[in-house]
Amino acid sequence: MRFLVLLFALLPLPALAEDILLSGPPIWESAPLIALAQSQPVEGVTFTFRPWASPEELRKTLMADEPLMAVAPSPSAAIFAANGIGLRVLSATATGNSIAIVGRGEPLAQLADLHGGKLALPFKGYLPDLMMRRIGAPGPESWQPHYTGDHIAGMQLLLAGRVDAAMLAEPMATLALAQDPDLRRRANLCVLWRKATQLAVCPPAGVVIANPAFQDRPEIREAYRAAFAALAADPGKASALLALHFPGMDKAGDGFARIEAQDLPMPDHAAELAAFYAEILAIEPAAIGGKMPGPDFYGQ
Repeated sequence: MRFLVLLFALLPLPALAEDILLSGPPIWESAPLIALAQSQPVEGVTFTFRPWASPEELRKTLMADEPLMAVAPSPSAAIFAANGIGLRVLSATATGNSIAIVGRGEPLAQLADLHGGKLALPFKGYLPDLMMRRIGAPGPESWQPHYTGDHIAGMQLLLAGRVDAAMLAEPMATLALAQDPDLRRRANLCVLWRKATQLAVCPPAGVVIANPAFQDRPEIREAYRAAFAALAADPGKASALLALHFPGMDKAGDGFARIEAQDLPMPDHAAELAAFYAEILAIEPAAIGGKMPGPDFYGQ
């Protein structure tokens, strides 16, 4: 009996199973996480996707003991870190062609070409508003923000002719164009951003973050990158994955098909994310917690 006990003690222990919660909102960037939950590509790891509905809900989930990978707006991640929540950014996402200024008229080389027209934006002080203010200061001779308090209301106001233009994320931009043949994409936000800031990449407005309970393993990162690459090669397929958790997203395929998604894994691309934060800090320091994140934030 003693021999058997000793023999079993010398045998290698099996790898412990790990449950990892994945979470995100109804945007393209959440689709690679949903793909992980559907395919379960890492042996010994069970991925489960659960949507988050508000930054506060995400904050509480981050502070729990459960290992978490989540898609978050870049500013929200910085604010969480500034408030002492231990998290790391595993990757950032830049999505070209995902946001457009839609309206009637000629293409816009700059925001001042709106000549004081009303531009519908969802919320004051949130990331879309801050990016627009960095691109060009509002005013009676340039552009005037019209805050709707809702992500869909801008499209509705534009179709009703109550605003001159609207900043619309896909798939809403494509839906608006399908309903009114006089509308057009007057400007691409990524193009305007790069011109105004001289930065090479589109705004990395979304990040994948992990909480302290998450044990970083190379195979998990590789699985995420593979899922991201597969969707970036055919971005319209993200709609079917999102529809598994967000009703109605199956209709987003045509809009998502335009997206040019770029994965920016950390810490290799820390400079690109930090440069984005620096631009937001110059406009509204409170939007990222009043200071630039420290080195550990970027997965270092």
